[in-house]
Amino acid sequence: MKIIDFVRLILRHLLLLLLVPVVLASMVIFLTKNPTFEFSSQTVLYTGIATGSSIEMDKTFNYQASNAAFDNLINIINSRETQEEVAVRLLAQHLMLPKANPRYISKTFYDQLKNKVPAHLYKYVVHENRPVPASMEISDTDKALFPPEINRADYEKTVQNLMALMKSSNTNYVYELLNYGKDDHYSLKAIATVTAMRISNSDLIKLSYTVNDPGICQQTLAIYNRVCIVNYKHVKENRSDAVVKYFEGQLENARQKLAAAEDILLEFNKSSNIINYYEQSKAVAVVKEDMDVDYNKKIADLAGIEASTKRLEEKLKIQEAIQQKTAAILDKKKQIGDLNYKIALIKARFESNNNEEDLAKITELNKKADTLSNDIERNVAELYSYQNSIDGLPVSKILPEWMDNVVEAENIKAKIKTINGQNKDFQVKYANYAPAGATIKRIEREISVSEQGYLEILHGLNLAKLKLQDSELTSNLKAIDPPFYPLSPNPTKRTLLIIAAAILGGLITLAIIFVMEYFDDTLKNAKIASKKLGMNSLGMMPKLVLDPGSINLSYIQKRLIEIITQNVLQYFGAHHSDKKTKTIIVFSTQKQEGKTVIAGNIAKTLKNEGKKIVMLTYEGTKTPVKKRHLKFSGLNKFLGYTDPRIDYDNPFLAAVSTYLDASEYYTYAINNDFYNAQNFTDILNQNNIALNYTPDFVIIELPALIDYIYPIELINQADLNILVCRSNRVWSDADQSAIKNVVAASESKINFIINGVAINEVEAVLGELPKKRSLLRRKLKAMFKFQFFSKNQI
Repeated sequence: MKIIDFVRLILRHLLLLLLVPVVLASMVIFLTKNPTFEFSSQTVLYTGIATGSSIEMDKTFNYQASNAAFDNLINIINSRETQEEVAVRLLAQHLMLPKANPRYISKTFYDQLKNKVPAHLYKYVVHENRPVPASMEISDTDKALFPPEINRADYEKTVQNLMALMKSSNTNYVYELLNYGKDDHYSLKAIATVTAMRISNSDLIKLSYTVNDPGICQQTLAIYNRVCIVNYKHVKENRSDAVVKYFEGQLENARQKLAAAEDILLEFNKSSNIINYYEQSKAVAVVKEDMDVDYNKKIADLAGIEASTKRLEEKLKIQEAIQQKTAAILDKKKQIGDLNYKIALIKARFESNNNEEDLAKITELNKKADTLSNDIERNVAELYSYQNSIDGLPVSKILPEWMDNVVEAENIKAKIKTINGQNKDFQVKYANYAPAGATIKRIEREISVSEQGYLEILHGLNLAKLKLQDSELTSNLKAIDPPFYPLSPNPTKRTLLIIAAAILGGLITLAIIFVMEYFDDTLKNAKIASKKLGMNSLGMMPKLVLDPGSINLSYIQKRLIEIITQNVLQYFGAHHSDKKTKTIIVFSTQKQEGKTVIAGNIAKTLKNEGKKIVMLTYEGTKTPVKKRHLKFSGLNKFLGYTDPRIDYDNPFLAAVSTYLDASEYYTYAINNDFYNAQNFTDILNQNNIALNYTPDFVIIELPALIDYIYPIELINQADLNILVCRSNRVWSDADQSAIKNVVAASESKINFIINGVAINEVEAVLGELPKKRSLLRRKLKAMFKFQFFSKNQI
């Protein structure tokens, strides 16, 4: 579509494009003649989520976690539970007010509330003037916004009563008021209009609200602030507190398990007389090793002494007296050995017990041993008189040595006997210490595992408490910008709505026009018809309207028929034929296409050019007659349609008989002979028509191809076939099927003429239409055609 075509389309529907926006704008003006004034307020909450302080010193900023935290907060603000509590608190506040106060609710809405609230609802309203507990104390900002004539404790109790009533069923008044969405102030639908949004990338959340009462607007946001702060703090702290309680319970279980394991170890140590198993077992092992070394050494010494004593006794051969003395000495020696054994036992017991009684016994036994030693020495002295042994050795030299060996051997035997007794005690201790070590290891392992679990849980508890403190710190929302009282209403959007309605109406209308134009599948003009028909065009004829305006329609139709006639002659000039008389077949697929008028005017033009013409039409051809003019309704013009009234007095629509002689215009009958006609002479002969001259052109009009059978051979033998089509109809499959055989037989001979086109379409053939135009209109048209220079300027 060219720009000039677009402009013409707009101008054609200009009235519709102007009237629809005006109607829509008028409707908006009428519907908004009594606008409702609205008031807006806002408040800002500081969250500290992104940049706030934290107990966790190594905590790093996480953009995703920060966005999730803000989303959680906004979802809590927009949650149904929050909205319900805000609505109930606002309702409780207004129910408890003794009278209307514009700061909280205007008199109009206060009276409306009193009228619509049922009487039984007031029994849930508390007026006891109870003392306000410390837990209900609020900030100075909230105190300034909260009505001073309402007791805070009574207010909280009233809120609890109304909340309980609302949750009790879905048929009570409070539930219906909140959920049915009809109330402008207390319904969840109204409260949901409070918008919460994060201010850029800051820590601030802005709440905005618009309603038809300034006091209610401010109070709703003030209540919203308090409810959001409490709910968010409750959610954050409860979440962390549950973790702390979990760890505390697990820590108590771990502590009990650890204590039980330690008690088992303590009882085992008590029952086994163990103070420090590892030190004690180490000491026992060292003593046992030293004892074994000493025992082996004494065994070796005893063997050596006994061998030496035996050798000395073999050397001694004493007389009978010596033997008796020796017997006495041996008896005393035995006594000394018994005394030494007792002394050794008592000394061993004394070393472990340090008993004073043992010490006295040791002293007494030492005295007895000394006495026996003295007796032995005296007896030995008596034996000394014997002087020599049997080997000639002096007895005085052998006997002391023998005596020393005997005494020493007895001493060693006593010590060995004592060591053997101690070995038995050590074996008993070893029997106790061996399984005690494995048991202590197992118990200590259980204690170690319990202790490690206890420490891990304790660490988790410390982290949970740290997180709880951090949550308490970060969940402390603050209203840094409390809601203000709006003094003036918001500017109405009436003007904007009116303008939007007008623009939207114009755009929708224009879109509909474009859609209709785009989907217009009619033949419309020669160019479009040529594409749809697949034929060459001989020209077009405009619709002969009754009121063409300033357009010189007579000139246009005269010039167009001349161009059609010229194209016909050019066709014959391009297609040489030996025939003196050229046959032209004019046909259409449907009735009322205008082929009679087109064929008659072609014949008229050829006649005026000096050609000899014969025109044949079939019987029953309807010639144009004068008809009653249709009224050009305003609706047609409004919808952009052209003048539907036809100028039946136009000379172009005159009967053919008015401008052709009787010898030039004949009618033929449609019968069986007609279907067998092969040329125009057959038709003349079938209808007893005799010509007294040889015509240059014979124009034969055929009936509609869809309604009648046509002579195939006549069309094939014709020199030119002209198809006449109306521009305002769609070329259907029936039309295409009707001319299918004709096209197949003589496609090169078929051309078409499009009839009844819009006046503007004629410019494609004639160029600028002869019409009176103002200078401005000529300039605008040239501009839309991009013709910015006149011929003299080029």
